[in-house]
Amino acid sequence: MKSGILLALAVAALSAAPPVAEAGPRADVQQALERIVAGGGFRAAVTGAVFGPGMPATSGTIDVVFPDRIHARTEIIDFITMPDGAWINLFGIWTPVDRDRIPVTAFSRSAMRKAIASIGDVRAQGSVMTNRCEERIYGFHAAGQLPGATADGDARIWICANDGRPVKLEATDAASGGRIKLDFDWSRAPRVEAPE
Repeated sequence: MKSGILLALAVAALSAAPPVAEAGPRADVQQALERIVAGGGFRAAVTGAVFGPGMPATSGTIDVVFPDRIHARTEIIDFITMPDGAWINLFGIWTPVDRDRIPVTAFSRSAMRKAIASIGDVRAQGSVMTNRCEERIYGFHAAGQLPGATADGDARIWICANDGRPVKLEATDAASGGRIKLDFDWSRAPRVEAPE
């Protein structure tokens, strides 16, 4: 009798428990981008409208330590910005500059998380096998400041199936048509230091 009551209570408890949410394309994309935010920054090769819609297209590399340490080395500009100063590299000489003259000076974690939450219309677009891992490709729509790109429009992301990290991110601004592409480099931690 006692075991029958315990069994009935266990069945009732299991049926009352909320169902376990299955991971899907939207969750995969959100979790991959959240890993960047939680990791505190990123290193990437960048191409396109790196400094936002309306700015000239360029390419180069960028190291970002959230929220406000950035070293961008592009065809157009080489700059470092930190809470205590900003510098531009002019012909090999680092020159102090007002932070307002730098095209980007900070990444807000709350703004990035808001953009990640806005992600919708996620579509699995297949996968590719590379020497690193299988990369799963997703198309999606987002609004706001994703880690590394403003995405007020359509975007695509490649996520490594082995560790869930983003490999590439492409975003297109719906209003201006400006595009940006980031190829993340997880081989080293991002580093941003004041020039000597």
